[in-house]
Amino acid sequence: MAFTLYERFYLGIHGLIPPAFMTEEQQVYRVMKRIREQPDNLAKYVQLDELHTRSQKLFYRVLCSNVKELMPIVYTPTVGLACQKFGAIYRHPK
Repeated sequence: MAFTLYERFYLGIHGLIPPAFMTEEQQVYRVMKRIREQPDNLAKYVQLDELHTRSQKLFYRVLCSNVKELMPIVYTPTVGLACQKFGAIYRHPK
């Protein structure tokens, strides 16, 4: 859903991915809504880490658009907590 119609034709992937597409602003809004629904900062960190695995471009767009809100999650103290609970956080191979 991250490719525009022009990009789909240019890359030759039209018809190979779902027909709907959203603007980056819509995607950022949806990601932030999902992050804000999380009960604690560790859960928010996990959501952001999964986003980083799926789409680095969207991850950095979200981060740059919401720096004040997300810095405590991608930096201290949440990263320290994530390191302490590293074994309990399931991650896909990168």
